[in-house]
Amino acid sequence: MSALATPSPAPFEVLDARRVRAGGVSGTRYRLRREHAYTGHDDLDRALSTVDAIVLPPTDGRSGAPAVTLLNGITKGLDRSVPAATALARAGIGAVLLDTPLGGARRLASGHPGMDLAEMARRGVDLDVPFAARLFDGVAADLPAALALAHAEHGVGAERRALFGVSFGCLLSSLAFARDGVGDRLFGAIGHPDLGAMARGLVDTFSRFSGMPASVVAGGLRLGPVADAAARRFGGEPAVGMLRFARLLAALGRGGRALDGLDPVRFAPDVSADRPAHFLAGERDPVAPPDDVRAAAKAFPASTVEVMPGLGHGWYPGAVPPGAEPFERACGAWLVRKLADWTA
Repeated sequence: MSALATPSPAPFEVLDARRVRAGGVSGTRYRLRREHAYTGHDDLDRALSTVDAIVLPPTDGRSGAPAVTLLNGITKGLDRSVPAATALARAGIGAVLLDTPLGGARRLASGHPGMDLAEMARRGVDLDVPFAARLFDGVAADLPAALALAHAEHGVGAERRALFGVSFGCLLSSLAFARDGVGDRLFGAIGHPDLGAMARGLVDTFSRFSGMPASVVAGGLRLGPVADAAARRFGGEPAVGMLRFARLLAALGRGGRALDGLDPVRFAPDVSADRPAHFLAGERDPVAPPDDVRAAAKAFPASTVEVMPGLGHGWYPGAVPPGAEPFERACGAWLVRKLADWTA
């Protein structure tokens, strides 16, 4: 199924558009909005619904070029995707970069991302499965809307479209691809389409990424307000927000009927074999270990998995092998190689 065969989403409202150079490549940076009722608070919903995007057309000016969306992990802005996007543009493929939730323009507060979560908690927003469902559905609909904008304004992606996501961005891109039929190919790095396994992997390593002691995180998943008080003493309101997000991840990891519509791997067997899925795993990744990525990839009728030696969930400080490329640049080289038949 081609992306063009799927129902058209509501278009983005273009709030601003300006010419930019990203990584030495000319393109257009947009401030966009599609209204989503994520929290029930107008100001918070407007912030979460406001997205920065960059469209980089092919540098050779070819018409009718393919297009690829690039979506980072949660709390990460689109600038992380620039090295991969410029590699695509230089190879003759249009790149469409988007902010992910709680990253870039989609922030609710300044400073540590935990401040966004703390602000939602302070305002009485339940970080629960229904909230996750609204967030997943919103981002899944943003991807085809961004592709439609890139096609209308820059002439890319008329026939061939792919989705690329990193970490949580892989999970969200997989949902649009498998459930909603968006895109002709799926690419994911340090992530996979199994919602439960991906969430469990994030919970298992949450203390490392949050900076909170493992004992506080473990207690926070069981003790509720008591653990919130401990987290507040440890790291203030951002720590409380992060702990509540960990509880949400734990709920997602447990699965259940309420999550059936959010789990990309459940829809993967129905994806036609002419829409392949490709994954790049890190040999030492604790969040998306290679075995988990392989197991999830098998759900698709056509898929491949490559493992990058020495890679964790990205390159950890001090753990980059000698001579290794930056992770984002390595992703760009991988995408260009896997899409070579689209530019021949």
